[in-house]
Formats: sequence, structure tokens, C-alpha cells
Amino acid sequence: MSESACKLLLDTNVWLDYYLGDRPQSDAAKNLVLYADEGGMTLAYAGTSIKDVFYLIQRDFKEQFRRKQDKVTDAQSLACKSFAWGCVRNMAQIAVAVPVGEPQVWLASHYEDFHGDFEDDLVLAALETSKADFFVTGDEVLRRKAPRGAFDAADMLAYLRMRDEAAV
Repeated sequence: MSESACKLLLDTNVWLDYYLGDRPQSDAAKNLVLYADEGGMTLAYAGTSIKDVFYLIQRDFKEQFRRKQDKVTDAQSLACKSFAWGCVRNMAQIAVAVPVGEPQVWLASHYEDFHGDFEDDLVLAALETSKADFFVTGDEVLRRKAPRGAFDAADMLAYLRMRDEAAV
């Protein structure tokens, strides 16, 4: 495997940053995904993340409508749902799902005393079983508890660029 051909597991919040342009880390997430794609790297996500991305994108857009007009029309609700479907379809095209099944649930349950957030523990278990080289998350606490190299999107991109430049 070449130096640039590595596997990055992206946490749910990084995918949300990638799809929702108004978040503070959106540019970093977009640039990281583009760089990884151009470099032939594998992007991955915990199988549980995709349903969260779908739900949270719909919720975010509906909340924007509610702030502007106090309600969401049926047409707007349908548009939110359609956009969320487009995001998860794209996610499934550009990244691979790391299955979350009994082995990951078992492993996550053993992280309880170490990091008591079950949803995060499932992501950590997916990270462990995926054999990803790096974990990318905007969650600082989760980065500190990750069993392998963990970065936020901006730092991951900076590291990859530096690594790739040094390899030349």
C-alpha cells in the first residue's frame, strides 16, 4: 500500500460538516474529502452514522425554515427529505460503510467505563474493527479516547499534505 493510500474513518459530525455548508468546520471537511478522493484514499463511516446524517440534515433544514416562518410546509418538508436522501446516497458512493453488528456492540459495551457515550463507543468499535489508519472527528473528547490517530478535519488535511510532501 502506498503512503497516500490510507483509510480514514469519518465521524458523523464530519459528514454533517461536509454536507451542511454553514457549520464552522464545513470548509475543512470539504477540502479533506476532496484531497482524500484525489489521493486515492478510502473514506469510511460507521454504519450507524448514515442514519444519523439523514435524520440530522433533515432536522437542520426544517429548523432553518421554522426560524424564518414558524412552520414547515409540506413542500419544504419534502425538499428537506429529498436533500437528506441525496446526501446519504452521495455518502454511500464516496465512502464505505463499516458494519456495526454484534462484534461492535460487544466491543462498544466494553468501552462503557472508558467513554460512557454508547453512540460514540459504537463509532470507536467500528474504528477498531475497520482497521482504518486514521479517525476524523470534530469531537475533542472522542479524539482523545480514540485507539489510533485521531484528528479534526483541518488537522487531518494538514497532516496528509505534510506527509505527502515529505514523501516526494
